[in-house]
Amino acid sequence: MAKLAPTEAPQMIGLDWGTSSLRAFLIGSDGGVLAERNGSDGIMAVGADTGDLQGDFSRLAHAAIGDWLSDHSRLPLLACGMIGSTQGVAEAGYLDLPTDLSAVGRHLTSVELTIGELHIVPGLQKTSTEATAPDVIRGEETQLLGLLDAEQDEATTVILPGTHTKWVSCQGQHVTDFSTSMSGEMFGLLSTSSILSRLAEPTDDFHPDVFDWGLQVGGDDPAALTSSIFSARTWALDGRLRAEEVNDYLSGMLLGAEVAGQLTTTVDPAVPVIVCGSADLTMRYSRALRRQGRQTVNADPRAAAIGLFHIAEQSGLVPTKEITND
Repeated sequence: MAKLAPTEAPQMIGLDWGTSSLRAFLIGSDGGVLAERNGSDGIMAVGADTGDLQGDFSRLAHAAIGDWLSDHSRLPLLACGMIGSTQGVAEAGYLDLPTDLSAVGRHLTSVELTIGELHIVPGLQKTSTEATAPDVIRGEETQLLGLLDAEQDEATTVILPGTHTKWVSCQGQHVTDFSTSMSGEMFGLLSTSSILSRLAEPTDDFHPDVFDWGLQVGGDDPAALTSSIFSARTWALDGRLRAEEVNDYLSGMLLGAEVAGQLTTTVDPAVPVIVCGSADLTMRYSRALRRQGRQTVNADPRAAAIGLFHIAEQSGLVPTKEITND
């Protein structure tokens, strides 16, 4: 018996391939996500000493999407993220600021894997000046394209929370500036590998009052952060912080200091800040921003999939929908 076609046939497979994670999207003709998978096979799953780089990445990709390729042959494969870094399967380079995101699809890098040809999105880079260090984005440019309105005229600040959180200044889909905060990585190190972790008990519960206390400590004096952090230990020793509250207090301090520092260079405070990340991180950043009197807008967490589809349209990997006027 012939297999019936799905209501909407897939047009492409998109991969958001980061350092420690791999998100895969089966995407339809209108950019909608038909299926999604999240795994832990980021680029660090391939050792630096591998003798078969393309083969190893091919195996990871096949484990994630092999059945999709069997069911829907010859779908274009498009990836963003650290897969295009020097530690990935092929270096995809960077586009210099200022960058119009509508041009990203003209600068893809392609590499042949056993599962097919993989097209990789370039990152963005900010060159150094006498006053500022260079900075880079890889993967977030695709999220930005998925959440920004090309017709938007006013300047916008977008926060993309993660291990290395990006604060991006945009006008429509035109990226003018960005900076990176390592609060996420600092939290990971402090909460697992420092003396602070000895008194902390990890938990999935959120303690809003303790987090807000941390926001106040970090936000009121960001310059004193390295001294303030030790209070996560001393308040625990004093008994005011319970073991299960230590990490939320620490998270609040780090985000409070980060947000207070970053807001000194952002656009008009009357314009809401767009936050696009996991539910937990979006909640924490939004809470920190509101404490500083800023409005927030929570973006679609599947922005990467939407952005990958737009880039596939730009590059001709999938057909562009014709717009007809009746």
